[in-house]
Amino acid sequence: MRSPLYFVRFALLALVLAALPILWAGRSGPGQPAPATAGTANPGRIVVDLKDDASPQAVADLESRYRLDLALNSVHADEEKLMKAAIDPAQEASVLAALRSEPAVEFAEPERTYTAYFTPDDPRFKEQWNFKLIRAEKAWDIARGKDVVVAVIDTGVAFENDDRCYLAQDFHQTRFVKGYDFIHDDEHPNDDHGHGTHVAGTIAESTDNGEGVAGLAFEARIMPIKVLSRFGTGTNGDIADAIRFAADSGAKVINMSLGSPLPDLIVASACAYAHKKGVVIVCAAGNGGGEGVGFPAAYKECIAVSSVGPTGELAPYSSWGKPVAIAAPGGDKTKGEEYGILQNTVAPTDGYYSFQGTSMASPHVAAAAALAISAGVSDPDEVKAVLQKSARPKSPANQYGAGILDAAAACQEARAASGAGRAKAGLSFLLGLACLGIGQLRRKYGISGGYPVAATAAVILGLLLPGIFGSLVGFGSLLNLLGYSVALPLLLFSAASSRSALGFIAALVSGFIVNFLWEIALGLTPFAAALGWQALIWLATNILVGIGMVIAAVKRGRLAVR
Repeated sequence: MRSPLYFVRFALLALVLAALPILWAGRSGPGQPAPATAGTANPGRIVVDLKDDASPQAVADLESRYRLDLALNSVHADEEKLMKAAIDPAQEASVLAALRSEPAVEFAEPERTYTAYFTPDDPRFKEQWNFKLIRAEKAWDIARGKDVVVAVIDTGVAFENDDRCYLAQDFHQTRFVKGYDFIHDDEHPNDDHGHGTHVAGTIAESTDNGEGVAGLAFEARIMPIKVLSRFGTGTNGDIADAIRFAADSGAKVINMSLGSPLPDLIVASACAYAHKKGVVIVCAAGNGGGEGVGFPAAYKECIAVSSVGPTGELAPYSSWGKPVAIAAPGGDKTKGEEYGILQNTVAPTDGYYSFQGTSMASPHVAAAAALAISAGVSDPDEVKAVLQKSARPKSPANQYGAGILDAAAACQEARAASGAGRAKAGLSFLLGLACLGIGQLRRKYGISGGYPVAATAAVILGLLLPGIFGSLVGFGSLLNLLGYSVALPLLLFSAASSRSALGFIAALVSGFIVNFLWEIALGLTPFAAALGWQALIWLATNILVGIGMVIAAVKRGRLAVR
């Protein structure tokens, strides 16, 4: 008879082989920040991200050694020590290379210019073909984004009256939270361009108020953040600063309808920071009209959005490529002026204007993310999975990602995911009550013999542990492979020898198997939306190994000594 370790070795090999497709698919790819390249739109200016514990003396030493005058990027940049400086363009490359090797420096990058992605044009709900395309009205029966804070990192929003701007006519019922103007370094991020207000309108323009047009997540709250000037341009330092500000100030969703063709470690680091804090980051793919997704959209922490017109076909201006996660309406005026995206904005004057661009597609997805969050999901990777799984499939994937956004299906999917979690918790509670009840009856009537307290507890653990682990490491994190794996119970099985220990492991794995089958049936597995068959192979292998483990544990338990 073969040793039990033979089964363990075979099972571990099966799990490793099944994990390889997911590990390969999740490897660093085009969405990862690449090393900075020479050349920038802003020669003679650099951005330096010092380590958070860098002392004033360390800053002074860097200034002296490299003849720099380092200044905080904004009043909010002190904690992460994000600095900027002017420099002789002839020395820029060599100084940046030297700074990157300094112990006190985390990242050093050229100051790059980011631009708004849009095609503005000149100058109500029936005219919003885009909302009909994504089934907004059906979505509103389920969720409206109530109280979800969406940060619009853009040219600002026309949300208050001051000497630079005024409250746009169809934003009187829109709710705002405190934002910031990183261009003028003040707390009045008003829009002197028009792009940001248009974007914010798609997300949460006042709705059902007898005025103008609708917003998709009109019960959400907008956090206006200005990083782009009246010319529609801004710097990587300000954008990174703004991302961190939004994450630290309670934003659950960030929309960035802006970008650059070059990767940037300063912005990439900020995106990673916000994602780790639980923020969904949605970005426009770009308006290049060909292959090549811009940054920050191409970073793995972000949801890159391509643009479609009224027929659901890729808009001629839309950038596309492997990082695209999903497509959404952005307009296509080649089919007529009425097929742009209509929203209230303040350029050239306060009115309703039809714009087109991936800038207009991105806020549809950001708003849908807010709807999904208000429907019950919260982890950014889970939100992304919900949006992708519910999208209407369309090929090829490098142009449309998982397909075209379906806001109604996304809300239904989010509600199902939330309900499944509550149902598992409820089932576990009922199992626990049943366990206690059986125990009381056995004691009352003096029934002796084995009692399944440990087994019941093990089944409950098996049902709940994958979800708990996923919430800790991130729903779509590769580390969550362990959460949806029987590898750890398998190690316990290899060391178990007593009948009680083997019984506990068999019950634990049974809980895992029930959880895996449950989530497959509901289509809620962490990796299935993005990786399809690769993720299903992983789960199927774990289920088969788990069934084998239960059978082996029962057989060994019959021969084991208590």
